[in-house]
Amino acid sequence: MLQIPKGTFQHNCILDTFAFYLESTSVIKPSARENPARFPRCALTLATITVERAFRAWSTGQYVPLPKAQQRFSQALWGYATNEVMESVDCLSAKQWKRILLGAEKYVGAYHPQPTLDVLVAKLRKPSGRAMCFEPDSE
Repeated sequence: MLQIPKGTFQHNCILDTFAFYLESTSVIKPSARENPARFPRCALTLATITVERAFRAWSTGQYVPLPKAQQRFSQALWGYATNEVMESVDCLSAKQWKRILLGAEKYVGAYHPQPTLDVLVAKLRKPSGRAMCFEPDSE
């Protein structure tokens, strides 16, 4: 029997989509992610809206692509829905965030994305060329 997850933002599709963000930012120290001020609110919002958009395309049981004028992810088409989801995300408690992050962890690594050069350099904790593009103040 299919078990439906219970709880805010606990749908498998949302967690799976959100996990791709977590995977892409794996160089961020876990301690930084546990800081409530740094919970990835925007990433969870976009993951949720992405899933809603996909569900709408499949709402008839068959894939029905959106008309060309509605295919863009724009403020005019998705701003209202995004703002509504963002308001909900902003109300999440630290305990709810912990459940969401734990739920998404089981999907991390599922896609094996090829890391960019920036990610590889960040994992080595080495400065990139951009980080060295400054000069000290002169008097």
